[in-house]
Amino acid sequence: MAPDPNAREQSLRGWLEERFNLTEMFSLLTSFGLFPAELDARRPLREAVDEALSRPFPSYARWPRVLGILSMLLFVFLGLTGVMLAFYYQPTVSEGYASVTTIVRDVTFGSFVHQVHGWGARLLVLILMVRVWRFYFQGMYKGPREALWVVSTFLFLAAAGADFTGRLLPWDERGYWATIRGLEILAALPVVGPLFGFLVGGTNVDSLILIRFYFLHAAILPALILVLFYLNFSAVRRVGLSASPGESRAAAGVFKVHLYNMLILASLVFGFLVTLAIVLPSPFVRAADPFVTPPGVRPPWYLLAWYGFLESFPSLVPRWVRGLLLEAILAFCILLPFIDRSPGRAASERRRAILLGAVVLALWILFTWMGYRMEAAR
Repeated sequence: MAPDPNAREQSLRGWLEERFNLTEMFSLLTSFGLFPAELDARRPLREAVDEALSRPFPSYARWPRVLGILSMLLFVFLGLTGVMLAFYYQPTVSEGYASVTTIVRDVTFGSFVHQVHGWGARLLVLILMVRVWRFYFQGMYKGPREALWVVSTFLFLAAAGADFTGRLLPWDERGYWATIRGLEILAALPVVGPLFGFLVGGTNVDSLILIRFYFLHAAILPALILVLFYLNFSAVRRVGLSASPGESRAAAGVFKVHLYNMLILASLVFGFLVTLAIVLPSPFVRAADPFVTPPGVRPPWYLLAWYGFLESFPSLVPRWVRGLLLEAILAFCILLPFIDRSPGRAASERRRAILLGAVVLALWILFTWMGYRMEAAR
């Protein structure tokens, strides 16, 4: 008589559970949006999963909650394409541009991977920014989601930092001068500027900064983003998603539906990145020349508002004062849940907060436009 496969599976799982906490390991591995319910690590794996699925919970794959999963999927694609590019890239001033040229010209699908990676980075920053604004306008920074707001804000900042450090790596004129403009902004910040300068070895864009940017971009910031994603989904699993009335579904097949949704979202994200890479490829420009400033160079788009803000003050105002004001605004945004202690979340109870947010958003768009136009006016 043939052995029962289910019995073999159960005996193997039982053997492993005697030696490892499989529930705890599964919970850790699935704490990035794969499994939408919290597990009881004291129970055996199958029992803990069945118990978790018996509780009703809403789906991630609904607008606007889907922004969290979309950002995680983009991060996965960025990790895969980044590893592919790292096989060929050489982080030196003499070989950086040549190695990227080899990737886009000689390596099979190298240009495609390069374009997908670039578009993925832009979309990740954009989605995380939209997610923070969504949290604000819907009052989702209030208790018990204070930690989720702080983590989401730092997640956006870390993603922006990863994008910023990656722009210098090709050592082309667009990335080189965008880095110069970005470092000028950071140098105006009294606290953040010196700290960042210490981490990267100064403000002169040279071989030392390039290798440190590469280390930050390829190792430190991805690890930080991964930790922040873990904290983000851990907080979501603890406090719950923002459910709508009548939306929750219980048990029967809910995990399978969730996995199908994840597969569909991953396919859509991949298809969108492929479309952007083919239809709107970023041009491959000349190697950087530190002695020739090309026309129209600007900081990255998410720093244009900072750029416009700093340059809009009269020269009588010291630059460090402008930078200190920017840092105060950023600190206020991070600490917002602990400053605004009003309990109401409904729009009717938050008219002043929504009006303030609309004014800030309008000013951000205005300063972004000013920062874009300032370089054209030089």
